Amino acid sequence: MKKRFIILAWMILMGVVPSFRANAQYHIPQKLKWWYNDRFGMFIHFGSYSFLAHGEWAFSIEHWKKADYQQQVSSHFNPSKFDANEIVQLAKDAGMKYIVITAKHHEGFSMWDTKVKSFKDVTGKKKYSLQRFTPFGKRDVLMELKKACDAAGIKFCLYYSILDWSHSSQEISHINGSTYSTMKSDEARTAYIRDMKAQLKELIDRYHPASLWFDGDWTYNAGQPTLEKWWTKSDGVNLYNYLIKLDPNLVVNERVCRSFGLGDYECPEQKVPDAPLSRPWETCQTINHSWGYNKNDHDYKSTKALIQKLVKVVSRDGNYLLNIGPKGDGTVPEQTADSLKAIGKWMAVYGESIYGTTRSPFKTEPAWGFYTKKEGKLFAHVFAWPQNGVLSIPALKNSITKVYLMGDPDKALDYSVKDGKVQISLPTNAPDGDDSVVVLDVAGAPEAAVF
Repeated sequence: MKKRFIILAWMILMGVVPSFRANAQYHIPQKLKWWYNDRFGMFIHFGSYSFLAHGEWAFSIEHWKKADYQQQVSSHFNPSKFDANEIVQLAKDAGMKYIVITAKHHEGFSMWDTKVKSFKDVTGKKKYSLQRFTPFGKRDVLMELKKACDAAGIKFCLYYSILDWSHSSQEISHINGSTYSTMKSDEARTAYIRDMKAQLKELIDRYHPASLWFDGDWTYNAGQPTLEKWWTKSDGVNLYNYLIKLDPNLVVNERVCRSFGLGDYECPEQKVPDAPLSRPWETCQTINHSWGYNKNDHDYKSTKALIQKLVKVVSRDGNYLLNIGPKGDGTVPEQTADSLKAIGKWMAVYGESIYGTTRSPFKTEPAWGFYTKKEGKLFAHVFAWPQNGVLSIPALKNSITKVYLMGDPDKALDYSVKDGKVQISLPTNAPDGDDSVVVLDVAGAPEAAVF
């Protein structure tokens, strides 16, 4: 262990880490530019599972039967304290630019008053939705959030699960800790896909989301459908084309059918790729270990870890979608709100180094942190402040006009360029304990020098 620390210290002193393969810059379609520039969004997992407070996969993990889950969990869900304006303000203060909320998760519970007839409870008598199956009443929480987002200048987006543990078309089996959704028949499959598209049309027509975030596509294959592997690549292609016909500007993730390069961007979950990918991407992450509210999960990530993950993601040209799970009554857990507020304090000073920035111009990542860039600026995100007072950066093709600490632009830092390096003299103490940003104002878009 001691040897590892010595090696790490040497790497930080020298300012180098092993290199990664840098993919060529990809084209960003016009409809994707807002998303690509915004970089930081809020994920909201909110459904009838929030009442149970065991996380969004409780139906699966606890091996519930459909009827029992609906009567003992969903029918008691009453988020009467849900405040869309409060949640949107939390997101805005945290520096988040778009919000994705679950319209229907795997449990099959619709968070809007769907008119599609087949989405009912097991008795077939009630719509399995927030407005029809609970004591909550007729409030439209999705519309409330949509209006609050519009007023705050935040993009409103929706999540939708392709599989449905409660739908009458699908049989549910719990095997080795996983829940499988098997179609009852080919006819049931055809009818379900038709009705799923009808629900999605409802969502697009009613809420006009900027993006649809799909999930629950893992019962897929590349060829012909079976009752077990009933969702196919062809279904994913058809679904994407159907959605884009409804709204050509709609942004759609890859999980219309993952692993086949579909959709507008890739979405790794709870992890960051080792290098920039070959097309736009976004990683989603929990703020603790749960997506939906879990009253027993108190293991929250530190503010430092969340900020540094955001920077790492953007430096590799990705977006960061950070999740919150409101309680069953609709309120946001206090520790979640505190985490977002802490991130917001950092973003208030350093947000320019995130929004509208792209990947590092260099093929190697420094041991002390990461780089982001935009036209006229290179941002050095310094996690480990150099003990020798000198920050070493690879030389640029661009001429440098000024170097300074973000948050203190009027005080220029001394620097020199020699031996293929920009050597910057730093103050003794880091201005920020989570991530201090050194800015290099340059002529044009930052490019690494070639020797």
